[in-house]
Formats: sequence, structure tokens, C-alpha cells
Amino acid sequence: MWARSVVRPLLRAPLARVSVRPLRRYASSGPPTWNDAIPLPCVDQHELRERRVMAGSARADAAADEELEMLGPEPSYTKVVSGYRVFRHNQDLRLDYGNVLSGFQIAYETWGELNAARDNVILLHTGLSASSHAASTPENTAKGWWEDFIGPGKALDTSKFFVICTNVLGSCYGSTGPSSPHPRDPTGAPYATRFPILSIFDMIRAQFLLLDHLGIERLYASVGSSMGGMQSIAAAHLFPERVARVVSISGCARSSPSGIALRFAQRSVLMADENWNRGFYYGADRVPPHKGMKLARQIATITYRSGPEWEQRFGRQRRHLLRDGESPSQRAPALCPDFLVETYLDHQGEQFCLKYDANSLIYISKSMDLFDMTDDALAELAETRMQAHGDDGHLPIETAHNRPRRPSRPHITTISHPGAHAYVPSLMRGLSRLHAVPVLILGVQSDILFPVEQQREMAECLRMNGNPNVMYYEIDAPHGHDSFLIDVANVGGALKGFLN
Repeated sequence: MWARSVVRPLLRAPLARVSVRPLRRYASSGPPTWNDAIPLPCVDQHELRERRVMAGSARADAAADEELEMLGPEPSYTKVVSGYRVFRHNQDLRLDYGNVLSGFQIAYETWGELNAARDNVILLHTGLSASSHAASTPENTAKGWWEDFIGPGKALDTSKFFVICTNVLGSCYGSTGPSSPHPRDPTGAPYATRFPILSIFDMIRAQFLLLDHLGIERLYASVGSSMGGMQSIAAAHLFPERVARVVSISGCARSSPSGIALRFAQRSVLMADENWNRGFYYGADRVPPHKGMKLARQIATITYRSGPEWEQRFGRQRRHLLRDGESPSQRAPALCPDFLVETYLDHQGEQFCLKYDANSLIYISKSMDLFDMTDDALAELAETRMQAHGDDGHLPIETAHNRPRRPSRPHITTISHPGAHAYVPSLMRGLSRLHAVPVLILGVQSDILFPVEQQREMAECLRMNGNPNVMYYEIDAPHGHDSFLIDVANVGGALKGFLN
């Protein structure tokens, strides 16, 4: 059954507003003179961090700001260095854009038990910077990024399902990526920007080689959010006979110009950091591009949350920077974080800038930009792959002379405006392999990175292909794109209902 619904969130207590202790007072001890420059502790912070990196004393995980976290819910991301398993593939992996990886490894974690029929497997796909650590395990007891969604009785019910989550190819948490040793470099130096460009389909092929290794022929479901929502669609497209169900949460079937622009801005500030050094910043005598990473994360955070949430959480409240006995009128504005929302962005950038590899962010975000399920884009990608590797049985679409044309149904005007985008018929054709796969699509009305129009469009294109089992829901939640990490009641509830 296909439907459009709006899922209203459960009642929540108002988000608290609190004052945040100053990290440092900006006011001088006396009245300013004509020659006094405004203190810039945020600039000092970059310099201090660089000295600590050089001295080997910098922390990859900045200390949590408990008072900031009181202002609202935040996802749990940690730097994962252990507790995962590794699948090593020693043969070449031919990539869509013409290059070849001479072997690779994939980090993965599992929850639940594989049944005797081996048909209860859920493959969980991650977002851009997530590790395989979606939930705690005996090997790694730290909370995972989907901790409240995985376990007995939860959305991914481990009393029923065997859940596998991988760290995607190109990442830095155990899987082969730019920070991995280049197999042909005699010194063992990392790939850096010698690493090849990846497609989302390349990531999926690597994951299915893992499934082959584990003896898993067919998935009960392919589940993903954000970039993971792209992967779940791509998995069913590449291997329709091996995917029984698809869940795409806050994802899309075609990266939009606005999404591409936002990710380009992040890459631009990263690559402008002098420490990036064209990607060759690895080694004991090098400093990673921590300033660019901090700024890139601040840009990303703006796209991950929503204006209405920040109005409720922060408003125009400023940090409590007064000395005893001072009044607000005696406090001068500051150029460094002053408003609470500025402090929040500063904290988000600080706790991320040494946690994740800059080149992985650059490469994986580019893979997201390149994702396009329109028939025209898939044909172009197939041609690129054909020129490099021939017809190796892994083309993203059939060649033009034998590609079937499925009859389509007309637009449904209640879902999106007919003729709103000229590419819609091509997108419908590109999604035709999913015509018989039950699909759940979730969108969040406050999401500015993957707007709900993209999920509506995907749902309509699937229905136009004659798929009668497309469920589409819009969630009215305030947390923007990050709702898929935070809204357990609505996201988890819809997911559990679909899977069961």
C-alpha cells in the first residue's frame, strides 16, 4: 500500500535554556585605550591546538561541553579504533570511474544472531562520517551512533534480525581509504590524494563482497539514512534479486545542486588550510588540516540542524561573560563566540576536527555529489566503466540496446507537482529495477540538507514504475537532518513497523 502521511512527533518537554560558563573573559581589567585590540581567544585556540598536535598531546575527542548538551539532544559519534572485525579482499576491485583498487579491507560490526536459513540479515548503511559502531558491543561498550535503534525490541530488533554495519570504503575507521597505506608505495606511505575517486555503487559492491564472504545470499532489508539512504537505494538497484526490502531515511536518488554546493563549501575551506598540503599531511612531522576541518564541520552542522530548533534552544542568548558586579551594559560584544549558537558551532567544530580524516571527508562527500540515479546519468557512468573495464558484469545499468522500457503510471499531483523537474522521467527510468521491492521512504520537514521534496520525488518515481509497496512518511520534527539520529519515537517507530 502506498501512502503519504505526516508523522507528528510525541510531546516533548521544552528545550532548556541555560547560561554557559565562559572559557575565558574577553573584557580587559580596565577601560579600553586607543591601542587595545579586541582579544581573539578563538584564534588563539587554533594556535594552541597546532602546538599540541606537534607535541603529540592533542586529543582526537574534545571534552564534551555538558552545559551545551543540556540545551538539546545530540547524536553520539566517537572515534573508533578497535572493537570491529575486518574483511580483507585480496583481489582487484574495479571502480566506476576507471581506476582499480589492488585489494581492500572493510571494517564491520554485527548484532543479533544469523538464523539457520541465513535470511534475517539487515545491512545498515552509514552516513558520511560514521563508523561501523552503530551500537555498543561486548568488544566496544561505547554508545554507538544508532544506539537507541538497535537491540532487542528496538527498531532493528536483534531478537529477530542479524544486523551488519560497515565502515564505508574511503573512510578512516578500519576500511581502506586515503589514510591507508598505498600498496605500491615502497615506503608504505598512505594513499593521500593518490586514492581513486569512488562512487556510491563502488561502496555497495565492496559491501556485497563482504556478504559473499559471510555466506549471505539475500538481505531481509537494506537500511540507511542520509548517505546511507543513497546506499540502500543503490544496493537494490545493483542487486535487486538480493535485496528483499529497502529503507531510505532522509536520503535521495539524485544529489541536488544545493546539496552539492554545501558540500563543496566544506571541501573548499578544508583544502584552503595550508596544512592540507594537497592531501599529503600524514606522518609524524606533519600537522593535519585541523583549522579547515573545524570550519568544515561548522558549515556541516548548519545543514544538519534547523533554524526553528536553534530559535528554541538558543534564541539570541549570549554567553555569560560578566565579572561579578558587572551589568550587561558594561559588556562589549566579542568577535569570537559570543552568542550561544556561535558557542555551539564552535564546540561542534572543535570536537570533530581531529576525530575524522580530512581526505576521507573530501572523497566521500564527492561520492555523494556524484550520486545520480537518473537513467541518463547511469548510462553515462556505464559508458565510463565500459571504456575502462569492458562489460565486466558490474555495469550500473544495462547498455542502451538491451535496456527494457517499463510502462509508467502518470504523476500523482498530491505528491509533487507534475512537470516540476525535467529530469523526473529519467529518474523514474533509473529507479525501474526497484519496481517489485517494498520500499519505506522517510523525510523530515525541517531538513535543509536533504529537503522532503527529494524524498517525495523518489517515492513518486518508484510508484510511477508500478511499485505498489511504497510507503512514504514525512516527520514533523525540529532537529533537521539529524532527526534520523535523534527522533527514536517517530523514525524508529516507522522503521520497526515496516520491517515487521
